[in-house]
Amino acid sequence: MEKTNIVITGSTRGLGFCMAREFLLRGCAVMISGRTEGSVQSALKILKKGLPGANILGFPCDTRNASQMQALWDEAEKEFGHVDHWINNAGIGQPMLLLWDLSLDAVEDIIRTNVMGAFYGACVPMRGMVKRKQGAIWFMEGHGSDGRIRRGLSAYGASKRALRYVARALAVEAKGTGIMVGALSPGIMITDFTMKRLDRTNQEQWERTKKVFNILADKPETVAAFLVPRILGARKNGTLIAWLTTPKILFRFMTAGLTKRRVIED
Repeated sequence: MEKTNIVITGSTRGLGFCMAREFLLRGCAVMISGRTEGSVQSALKILKKGLPGANILGFPCDTRNASQMQALWDEAEKEFGHVDHWINNAGIGQPMLLLWDLSLDAVEDIIRTNVMGAFYGACVPMRGMVKRKQGAIWFMEGHGSDGRIRRGLSAYGASKRALRYVARALAVEAKGTGIMVGALSPGIMITDFTMKRLDRTNQEQWERTKKVFNILADKPETVAAFLVPRILGARKNGTLIAWLTTPKILFRFMTAGLTKRRVIED
């Protein structure tokens, strides 16, 4: 049986890394990617040690750069023969600062990574996949995708709002091509980046934040285990695979006193 070939941008750590592992556990061939050769090699070493014999490759790619994105596609095509699922996971957040307190360089980096990266992640794989009339392209949603606004996340939220439009527009334009376009909504996750961004200077505020995170947040490996089989089973163009749905949020708050989830330890 022919293996399913996966490319995941921004997969040397966090959710992307955990998704790569889940795909490998299901017998897929996976190409991981990160901005630097060092990050790619470090992630490859961990994955190969934990999954000896797995079909795992790596290639550095800065998704802010169109030519590097094209090089990632070309490398995957050369090594795998074809790409079945291209997952645009790479993205960056922002420190919890008001918009005017962010440096313009930081704003530009967020937009280039999350918005231009989405455009490159739409155009590059689409141009390759239409030749075979087969394949799937996925985008990673985040806070702001649905238009909600939170103080201190304006630049990040705007970038994710734009990303949702790119994903939906591509799904419309992909009709009749044989290419499926979808989006992934992972909810709130506990990662190194998340923990560094949280403000712990105000103890009272930190306790409130910790309480909410312990109710709503999850570890990336938990989310990856949910997303991956649904990605592999998806067949409908325009699919949205969401982990933290409204019913799940309500259920968690209603049962918080009973379950006492602890994703952030004291």
